[in-house]
Amino acid sequence: MKGSLHHILLAIACGLIVTVSVGACSGSNAEGDSEYERDTAYISVLIPDKETEIVSGPVDSTVHSLPVHVPPGYLATIFRDTNDLQLTAARAVGFEPLHGITGAYDTRHNVVKITTCDDYLVADLSYSMPYLIPRAARLLHDIGRAFRDTIKARGGKEYRIKVTSLMRTSYSVSRLKRRNRAATDSSCHLYGTTFDISWTNFDCRDSSYIVSLEDLKNILAEIVYDKREQGRCYAIYERKRGCFHITTR
Repeated sequence: MKGSLHHILLAIACGLIVTVSVGACSGSNAEGDSEYERDTAYISVLIPDKETEIVSGPVDSTVHSLPVHVPPGYLATIFRDTNDLQLTAARAVGFEPLHGITGAYDTRHNVVKITTCDDYLVADLSYSMPYLIPRAARLLHDIGRAFRDTIKARGGKEYRIKVTSLMRTSYSVSRLKRRNRAATDSSCHLYGTTFDISWTNFDCRDSSYIVSLEDLKNILAEIVYDKREQGRCYAIYERKRGCFHITTR
């Protein structure tokens, strides 16, 4: 009887779709990639017919959970501000698109250089440049600072968000389109108003207390949701690229 039960449970387990999520410490996430790297620190089991719903559990005693307060619903449903909506906002508050790299150094453009700091880590940028308009730069700092403070307030340690894309030029967009068919000429990144924050990679600055990816992702979602409710931004949850695509308002 025990043997039969064992085989039944094994068969059921094999019927589930098992994916491996990115670990909660730092990793790579190339800008413009359609897929993202994964490791074995945290296992997520996808419920059949519910491709965006994830039931997760730590598989290593060194991975910890923190309280999260995500709004009800799938993240892809909550964060679905369309490209057209974000493009309208970007055109309203951003600058005219630049063709090449030299335009970013034009002093007539009021831009802020974005570099790695206590609030966020800037990834290697292959198709964008580290600049934003001032209000977008403030928004990025506020999201990063709120994320760090929330993690520590709930019992975690030092984590930073990872920024994977910033301002693009028309030339860099054309390059990206050769690699990523989803890229468009009507990119919000052209206006210095838009940035991407990875939800598949975070910068862990103290490996003595590892927080699960699912909790980190959901806490980031809380922060973005709060800024969105304040009327400061629009956001899309991008599953294939593993990021929140955010445009300041």
